[in-house]
Amino acid sequence: MNKYTYTYHIISTGENSRLGIPASSQPEADAGICEAIADIEFTEPENVQDIVLDRVIEEDENYYECEGCT
Repeated sequence: MNKYTYTYHIISTGENSRLGIPASSQPEADAGICEAIADIEFTEPENVQDIVLDRVIEEDENYYECEGCT
């Protein structure tokens, strides 16, 4: 599963930000990103605009280390 990172603009606040979501394909990520942004920003999907894919992080590029291992 890859991580797809998008930039977006919130109309009501004028804020620009980024959000990454895990998905098995770009069409799957594209289909879910607007709802994910609206959920994290506590707003309606209509308030989200200019959603652009910035980066795809391949599964093999991800490295996670638990707090105890650091």
